[in-house]
Amino acid sequence: MTGLPPTRARQPRPLGELALPLLLVLTGASLLRATVGSDMYLRYVKEGLRPYLVASGILLVLLGLAGIGAEAARRLRQPVLRRDASGRRHWHDPADDHTAGHDGHGHDHGGATRVAWLLAVPALTLLFVAPPALGSYTASRDGAAARVEQTAYEELADAPTTPMALEEFIGRSVYDSMSLRGRKIRLLGFVTAGKSPDTWYLNRLKLNCCAGDARTLRVEIHGVKAPGNDTWVEVTGVWRAADVTAEHPVPIMDAGALKPVAPPRNPYEDAPPKDS
Repeated sequence: MTGLPPTRARQPRPLGELALPLLLVLTGASLLRATVGSDMYLRYVKEGLRPYLVASGILLVLLGLAGIGAEAARRLRQPVLRRDASGRRHWHDPADDHTAGHDGHGHDHGGATRVAWLLAVPALTLLFVAPPALGSYTASRDGAAARVEQTAYEELADAPTTPMALEEFIGRSVYDSMSLRGRKIRLLGFVTAGKSPDTWYLNRLKLNCCAGDARTLRVEIHGVKAPGNDTWVEVTGVWRAADVTAEHPVPIMDAGALKPVAPPRNPYEDAPPKDS
């Protein structure tokens, strides 16, 4: 028995067969890390999609583990020593009974395996590295500001300063500018450079579904020096009376105060700044 030559049945099965189930586990784990282990998912999709991402992550992990388990079971089937019709002893792999007539390891799956391992790169990136949310590059890339829908605005409370969402400020400047006259407004957003040294833009990005369809809300700021790009700030000032059209809704604010703040938990939720 010791003199028998090794046969292909005794060779280990290729690791390439584990590529797909491992990729499923990595992708599922990345989704769960971004949704259950942190709020990272808010950098890419709307908050309401979280339950679907969690369910998808769990399903992918289970499918991947099932594939790994099936492959492990195949690997545990040890070859057995048999005699052929001539009485010669040889090693027989039970798995050959199943694979005969299919691929029998006779086909080269190297190309598909390499592609599968390449697909693991974005999953590993999301698992170990946290790409930032969209910011000044995206806001500056599109020269046109997003249009806002006309709506019925409530009467503003009589207060020294009114916190306001950027979209509401823009909408009021287009459709209800009288409500802004003489009022001190506080806005929250991130900074992008303006067309001249004494102007800059306060921006928010809003999503319909995911980061791929982000649209820019923009207010032109005068009166205070601009911080660096992507700095989150609260700006307090007054609306400058000027023609703001629905086709180019970029109102102007004459700012009197600016305060750098930490980025919000959900960078795409255009909420008014909170009272400090």
